[in-house]
Amino acid sequence: MLIYSMSVSVDGFIADREGAFGWTVPSDELFRFHLARVRELGGYLLGRRLYETMLVWETDQAGAAFADVWCAIPKFVFSRTLDSVQSNARLARDRRALPAQSQ
Repeated sequence: MLIYSMSVSVDGFIADREGAFGWTVPSDELFRFHLARVRELGGYLLGRRLYETMLVWETDQAGAAFADVWCAIPKFVFSRTLDSVQSNARLARDRRALPAQSQ
């Protein structure tokens, strides 16, 4: 089963004009709900830009509750320009790079 989830503004963007995500700060209830959902994921598919944006959670413990959950999830990064990825991420050039149960 594939679950797709993303926070976007009404006009379809995930960042404001300055590239910040401040508008996406959830309430405590929504944050707990989101963490519960993310804990259930078997893997995360990312493009290069989202992967690079999310790298902060691999090293910055300021948001420790999310960082702990995020770091535990296997990640599959689709990019033609990256040469390597960090932590438990796997560089995928096409869908054949995914584990068989994920295809």
